[in-house]
Amino acid sequence: MTEPSPKTILETVEVIRAVKSLFVEHNPYLPVYSALGGAFIGAVSSFFPNYLIHCLKERREKKSTTLQLYAEIKASLDLIEHRKYIAHLEQVLAAFAAKKITSYSYQVQVPEDVFPIFKGNLDRLGLLDIDIQVKVVEFYQLVQAVIQDVKPGGILNAQPATESAFEEVLYISKRAIGVGVALLDVIERRCRLSNGNPRTCNV
Repeated sequence: MTEPSPKTILETVEVIRAVKSLFVEHNPYLPVYSALGGAFIGAVSSFFPNYLIHCLKERREKKSTTLQLYAEIKASLDLIEHRKYIAHLEQVLAAFAAKKITSYSYQVQVPEDVFPIFKGNLDRLGLLDIDIQVKVVEFYQLVQAVIQDVKPGGILNAQPATESAFEEVLYISKRAIGVGVALLDVIERRCRLSNGNPRTCNV
């Protein structure tokens, strides 16, 4: 067997040194990279669970608020129909048209705590889908306008009101009912309500 030449031995030593340096020598910035990487992983690992919890909580609140408002609006529309408010206004206007009256007083006793669910969820309206938000606000604004007109001291009874005043209140009342019915339909479709109970709710 031929002995390796001194040159070969030196080349081999250099190769070994080079390979050793890959495993033994440290990059002076490696601790910094490790620290930054650890901080990043720690931040990410704590961020995503918290973010997920926040999203789930917001989704539950959104669904709960939507269904609560649905129940209150449905109850309000049922009450309007049951007490025949629209029919009463139409009867008064029919009497105006028949020249049986030239003015008339009409009032409805309204409780002070009307619409407690809507008032209690004002800070959550921003969670709702935009189209539902718009319809909810429009419905309650229209109904509140009618309440102001028909409650004691309103334009329909502060003094005997004219035909045009009744026409305006009837128009706003019917518009409010239309918005309310459309809103219930949207919520029923998105929440797939069955017998008044939600199966799933995509809101």
